[in-house]
Order: sequence, then C-alpha cells, then structure tokens
Amino acid sequence: MGIAVCNVAGYATPSVVQHVFSLILALQTNLCDYSSKVFSGEWAKAEHFCLLDSPITELQGKTLGIIGYGELGQAVEKVAIAFGLNILIAESFSGRTSENRTPLDDVLKQSDIVTLHCPLSEQTNNLIDTAALSKMKSSAFLINTARGGIVNEADLAVALDNNIIAGAALDVLSQEPPVKNILLENHRKNLIITPHIAWASQQSRQRLIDEIGKNISAFRKGKSRNLIV
Repeated sequence: MGIAVCNVAGYATPSVVQHVFSLILALQTNLCDYSSKVFSGEWAKAEHFCLLDSPITELQGKTLGIIGYGELGQAVEKVAIAFGLNILIAESFSGRTSENRTPLDDVLKQSDIVTLHCPLSEQTNNLIDTAALSKMKSSAFLINTARGGIVNEADLAVALDNNIIAGAALDVLSQEPPVKNILLENHRKNLIITPHIAWASQQSRQRLIDEIGKNISAFRKGKSRNLIV
C-alpha cells in the first residue's frame, strides 16, 4: 500500500555481548552462590580467610560454541578470543557450507559453553531439546540471549535437575513476562535467569532512539534510510 517500513539494527550489540559474558563468568565462578553465602553468614563461619565451597574454573583454553553467526555471534567471538577461548561456529541454518563452520552436533558435543545467537524460526524452534542437551558435556553451560522458544524449557529443567549439563543462563523465556514457567517453579543453583535485559544498557537505548529519529528525519526529506519495505 506504499507504506514505508524502517527498522534499527545493531544498536544493542555491545550491550548484548557484555551481558553474554556476564552470564558466562557468573556460571564459571559460581558468583551468585558465593555472593549469597556471604550475606547468609557462611563466609563469617569459615575456618580460613576464604570460602571454597563451589568450583571456580577459568575460561582460558575452553571451547565456546556459537550458534548463530550474525552480528551478535561475530561480536561475541571477538571477546571470546580475548579470553583465550577456542571457538566453534555452528553451520548455518540456511544450508550454506563454509570452511570455518562445524556441524551442529559436533558443536554441542565439543563445546564447554554453548551460546545462542540465532533467530527464532521454524528451524530453530525447540532447537535445544532433550536430544540436543544429551549431546552436550555434563560439565557444559548453555547461554541463551536470543529467543526463549529456541530452548525447550521443560527439557532444560530435566537436564539441569539430572546433571545432564552443568548449568544454564537465560535472558529470555518462551513467554514474557512469564506467567507460569517450569524453570521458575524451583530455585536451581545451576540456573541464572535475567528479565530480557541483555539489550537494555543506557547507551543501547539511546542509540535506538537516535536511529529512530534519523529514520523519521530521512523519511520527511524523502530519503530512504534503513528501509525494509
């Protein structure tokens, strides 16, 4: 009908990448558990100067599997290299082959951390289910800052409760805000959930507003900018 439709892309990349590594590091260091034990008084009861109840592992030398290699996946890779992580990039869902891509099953089997950056589609809906989780290492972590529907939440709950994987950190759920969700029914020490805030740094939101303003200004001048329809 001749109606122009514009969007804004890439405005939240630094914010999302920062949140991804906040989640990864929190899992690797058992950060939430240690902080809780300080405030509950357990550190004060320790026999020594530090409390070492939970394992702390380094990122260096571990393998990060990236599923979805658009702008966000590529930005995560750059930071991962700085941490000394080895990188596996899953094959594209488009069916295109590339020398630097690894079959999805191999990414799941070989990675110490799997991070999701693919869109939610018919191909990726419930992509991470019981079958996928059972292929992962029992010591592996799952990170999802993409879309909730990519992970089958009931299957993930079973995997976490039965030590099929070591832990997960999610910024998204299948329904938001969550009304009823199996992952929220019990508190799991090996699960971190944040309320869809990976994108939401102050700088990110300002970039979004600025770009929308530029889109409107360009439209009023009869120019095409970020035009998708």
